[in-house]
Amino acid sequence: MPSPSHAPGPHADVFGGVWQKQAPLDLLSGILPNPTTTAFLLACLAPPPLALEAWQRWRAPRSPLQRLVDADADLRGLSAALASSLFAAGAALDHEDATWLRAALLHEQQRCRRYRQILAEVLATLSQAGVPFLLSRGAAVAETVLPQPWLRHCHDADLLVQQEHLSDAAAVLAQAGLREQPVRQAGRSFLHRRGLPIRLHARLLPPPFEGPGIGPIHGRASSLSVLGTTVRRPAADDLLLHITAHAVCSPSRLSARWVGDAHAVVVGRERPDWGRLRQTAAASGLSAPLAVTLGYLAGAIGTPVPAATLAGLATDASGATRLDRNLLIHAARLGGGSWLADLWRNSGGRSRLTFVRWTLAPDRAYIARVDAEPGLNPLRQLVRHWRRIGADLAIGARG
Repeated sequence: MPSPSHAPGPHADVFGGVWQKQAPLDLLSGILPNPTTTAFLLACLAPPPLALEAWQRWRAPRSPLQRLVDADADLRGLSAALASSLFAAGAALDHEDATWLRAALLHEQQRCRRYRQILAEVLATLSQAGVPFLLSRGAAVAETVLPQPWLRHCHDADLLVQQEHLSDAAAVLAQAGLREQPVRQAGRSFLHRRGLPIRLHARLLPPPFEGPGIGPIHGRASSLSVLGTTVRRPAADDLLLHITAHAVCSPSRLSARWVGDAHAVVVGRERPDWGRLRQTAAASGLSAPLAVTLGYLAGAIGTPVPAATLAGLATDASGATRLDRNLLIHAARLGGGSWLADLWRNSGGRSRLTFVRWTLAPDRAYIARVDAEPGLNPLRQLVRHWRRIGADLAIGARG
């Protein structure tokens, strides 16, 4: 996997000078990988000297007999990237670690072959039917960015389809024998007969978040050959925005795969249009999520994100609307556990005031997005909001 071009900064300053308890960025500080996970990520992504140092830092507290996968189940999908990095760096591994890593690497390579067979079939089916779509996130990174697709563990395929083409895409997949699955969010989901989920998304982000429309992203996408089929993939800056914004807006960020995906896009052959990235983020209320995630990449991983871009995103985020700030709190909530205590501890005075207001009287537009049930009156929506907070407090107290 491509390596950082410069050494990472101290984890405490993961925003490379942009982060100084600045509102509203501090509302998202709890979503980032902790120092232990960051060490694991550096072992996967950094050049040899830093990778080996990070590996020793992550491995030292753990018993030699403890299987690596048991140390942090959320990192299981990074096993192949870790193995590739450590073997390339000539790491001095004990017998158990070396054996487990070789097995993990072989398993991922074999699994990747099966995954790509299914993906090739699905892409060809949609393309031959003339249905426009975009290949994005994990599958796009694996097939169009990384030097080897097995470096990225993929357990599904995400396809972006404009709303007006969604029914056609769904019909094509159903006719090809895929079985439709129920979904709780916007879009359609299908299961291939060999067990791979294929997800059709009519929007970049899950509700209550919106993000930019698929239409403009489709218009500036690149045409690439993937597994024998010419497909469209978002431009590098749009792909980067999709990866990082989705990480903020989804519990899937706990796997930390978004870090490797975003890093690979930044250092890949097609460099992001940083000016356009900032404009797209500002227009869709995503300046704060991108300032936080890209700041972490630059400060903790050493990903070469321009300092001017980070500063610009932070400046744009300072003008976030009340709805935007409520959505940032909602994003923090998706991590579960002790998120309430973490948010309060990590936030400055202004963001604490935002949090209090969100707790007692959230923005009406926010409530309408979270509880979009037709006919639900505002008072009932507010009561549901308070009940969710009460449940979160109870979970935090037990944890």
